[in-house]
Amino acid sequence: MAWWVNFLFHGRQCELALEKFGLHLYIEIVDNDEADANMAANKIVKKLGSSMRAIESLVLTPAAPGLFREGKATVVNQYSSLRRSYEYFRERASSPFLIDDEVKHLGNGGTTFQLGNRLMQMNSFHDLVASVNAYLSLLEHILVLALPFQSFDPSKDSLDKFIGSRWGDKYGQVFDLTRKDDKRYYDRLIEVVERWRNTYAHGGFEKGHGSSVYLHYQGIGAIPVGLSSATERVGIFLMPATDEDITHVFKLFDEIDAWFTDDRMHFAMEWITSGLHVRFDPTFRTEVIEAMESPERFSKYVEYNAYLDDRAVNMDF
Repeated sequence: MAWWVNFLFHGRQCELALEKFGLHLYIEIVDNDEADANMAANKIVKKLGSSMRAIESLVLTPAAPGLFREGKATVVNQYSSLRRSYEYFRERASSPFLIDDEVKHLGNGGTTFQLGNRLMQMNSFHDLVASVNAYLSLLEHILVLALPFQSFDPSKDSLDKFIGSRWGDKYGQVFDLTRKDDKRYYDRLIEVVERWRNTYAHGGFEKGHGSSVYLHYQGIGAIPVGLSSATERVGIFLMPATDEDITHVFKLFDEIDAWFTDDRMHFAMEWITSGLHVRFDPTFRTEVIEAMESPERFSKYVEYNAYLDDRAVNMDF
């Protein structure tokens, strides 16, 4: 048990306790009336919610900017869950669920056509869009968690502003766009984001790649064009994604994952993949810099912090 608070509610003995398996509310049952105790519990929970909103507006919100500047903040490590989401949609996009062909008969003994393969392609396309969104979310999360390993100082650079910035701004602050590889991966990500993420995050309107708008050419008909430049890409687009598109996107993501193991990101990724949360206080940032003097020392530092984290989770004080 980490802590507990005893209190009275309408003359009823109660206790709120943070225990090993979560937060618990204990309420005295009077005259064996469990229904009445449950009603009291619901009222307490409702009042706690109301009080938290008051605390947020009167105490937490005014103090937040100063706490951010002092680095008194911990970012929860969600790498594993975000990675699983990306891999789930990637697997579906790469190997769409098999759909049997549905044969349609037109007229009396007329033409037939099959839908199974078409539906598989469309499902693969939807999963590709979802996987790109998931990977970009994972990438942004990694960039935030990597800050203390890049000599980031919250007293000079705004942590909350960085967290709320666009992925490209995050990328530009963690990496050096004057370097060849940094710029090359950035440009390739921009292409993928413009093609697959921004299009379907902004109403399905494409920029130079597909059929989000049809222009009516006299004597020709309605031609699908993109919005960035109609003269650069005009044509008929039958499928929004091909096997080549899918392979191209995931090849880039695999290259970036491998690139993140280079000298600049190696230590950050070792910490991030361990699942440990990331602090921004001066003590942690100093310890990280000192631990990065050698791979062996850093691995021991991660192992030690994992041990401390396990003790805290298990409440082995």
